[in-house]
Amino acid sequence: MITSQTVQQLLQVFRNFRDNHASGMPLHRSYREAVHTVADAHSVTYQTIGDGCRRRLRLNDIGELYELLASWVKGDSRGLVRQLKANSDPSVHAEIDQFFSGAQSALTDNKNASSKISSHDESETFSFRLPARDARMLKALAELEGVSVGELTARVVSEAVRDRMTVVARSIVKSAEAHA
Repeated sequence: MITSQTVQQLLQVFRNFRDNHASGMPLHRSYREAVHTVADAHSVTYQTIGDGCRRRLRLNDIGELYELLASWVKGDSRGLVRQLKANSDPSVHAEIDQFFSGAQSALTDNKNASSKISSHDESETFSFRLPARDARMLKALAELEGVSVGELTARVVSEAVRDRMTVVARSIVKSAEAHA
């Protein structure tokens, strides 16, 4: 029987997976990134969280989990809910139901937002390094805000770039006025 703590970790993985996938990340990578994020947040190994997602749900292999996740992002959470409930204590079933009822509306919202973004706004992928301390704080902030690290990073960087552009633009205008 899956403990309440393990169910919490699985739901965190599924939330991060959903956010990663909704931001355009491929399904398999979305899952791996979500497992890494949750493992880091709980100071456990990737294998510990991955085990909860596969073996404790009594799935034969990772392919079965990918199929359940693919169905979920297409709007059918029944298989994933069934596996969770069949292998967890009944005391957490309401929490599972609540997560997936909220998650389904979030998936719909994310699909709508993604289609708006892709039709009105192009995006680019960037890769950069952070000092370890900053990376830990970023992961903690993302967890506290209930979003993926990628989503939080994109939001923070976009805000900082817009703010910096405003400062630079004002400086250019002041400089031009001074020379006029």
